[in-house]
Amino acid sequence: MRKTLYLLFILCLPALQNLNAQSFTLEDCLHMTLEKNAQVKEAKLGEEVALQIKKQALTYFFPNVSLLGFGFQASNPMMNIDLGMLGNMALLKNGILASAVAVQPIFYGGKILYGNKLAKTGILASKLFTAMKEEEVLLQTEEYYWLLYSLYEKRNTVLSMKQVLDTLSKDVQQAYKAGLLGQNEVWKVQLQKNTLETKGVELEHGIFLATMALGRQIGLPVDSLEHIRVMFPEGLTVTNPMELYIEPASVIPLRTEYKLLQVGVHAAKLERKMETSSYLPSLGVGAVYYYENFLDKDQWNGAVMASVNVPITDWARGSFTIKQKKIEEDRARIREEDGRQQLLMQIQQAWGSYVEAYQKYELAELAVLASEENVRTSEQYFKAGTVNLTELLAARGGLQQSRDTKTDALKDYQLAKSTYLQVTGRYFIKDLPGTQQTF
Repeated sequence: MRKTLYLLFILCLPALQNLNAQSFTLEDCLHMTLEKNAQVKEAKLGEEVALQIKKQALTYFFPNVSLLGFGFQASNPMMNIDLGMLGNMALLKNGILASAVAVQPIFYGGKILYGNKLAKTGILASKLFTAMKEEEVLLQTEEYYWLLYSLYEKRNTVLSMKQVLDTLSKDVQQAYKAGLLGQNEVWKVQLQKNTLETKGVELEHGIFLATMALGRQIGLPVDSLEHIRVMFPEGLTVTNPMELYIEPASVIPLRTEYKLLQVGVHAAKLERKMETSSYLPSLGVGAVYYYENFLDKDQWNGAVMASVNVPITDWARGSFTIKQKKIEEDRARIREEDGRQQLLMQIQQAWGSYVEAYQKYELAELAVLASEENVRTSEQYFKAGTVNLTELLAARGGLQQSRDTKTDALKDYQLAKSTYLQVTGRYFIKDLPGTQQTF
């Protein structure tokens, strides 16, 4: 009775593990990537840094208020006045001063204004960088996901081939015992079974490593992935790439990279204007209110003030600095145009890879059909005695290879499709925050 219960427990253990396993679809993986991926988190912290810089820049619009406190106690008076017959007057042996000063900038050549605009541009750039990083890690998540898909499909192929070989092995053993086949044929079947076992071990190791890579990508600890199951869609369809084709030049403005290049040009222009403003007149007004007691008498007083600063000699140095900023602006425009050309090339390359992946999948599908027909006829001829065992095993090996090739072709097609959507500015998942933004 105990042995029976133990056997039932061993047989049911995998099923119990599957019940406790957490399942992830592709959309689940993409959602978790945006929420927990380390690179995305780091990029979002960059947004927070840019926001703090903007808040800091805003403070320059407000008055600059400072408080001053000063006191002293001398061992001897700092000043002695000889009053003749009246004696000496000692002054400034101790004293105290407290003041409050407020200065409001009125015009600083536009430096404060352009500084705030530059800070806003920094926020925009950081958001674009985050969006670009999100697209990058989402595509990488898909790579790991479809790699796992191909490994699982290859494992299923190996399992099905094992079942067929097990049946064939029994038939060959019976034929050997009956004297119809020699020992060599038995070893041939065993050799192919061993080859499948080796292939299975390689696939299990690949699945383990790919699962770790996917787990890290979606923010899960890589040392606790025992109960993770990846769910794959059934009945995947492969559609003609022409259904998604779009004119490359029309989607350049949608690309996050191009928006980032445009922001770079805008930032260079603001930096030039900000540098120019450093050599323009500046105007500020302020007020001071203070209390002092240096002569043993309380004194309260206040004043208003205005300051005007007109740089004269600084223009000689500043003109060269301004020219440098203008050159940097021109360089940014060159980078923008060159980046546009590179993006066009990237789109064309992605389109070519997409079409190529589609064509390879169609050829792989035809190869599987041909291999299945070859195995079917080889089995019939083997039973009829017109085909030897070597030819039958070769036909089965060809079927396994063609199925693996079709699996890889499907994986490559899915990745090429996602890449093409990404480079044409259309890669986003419905309702996923952060993947479809307007700046």
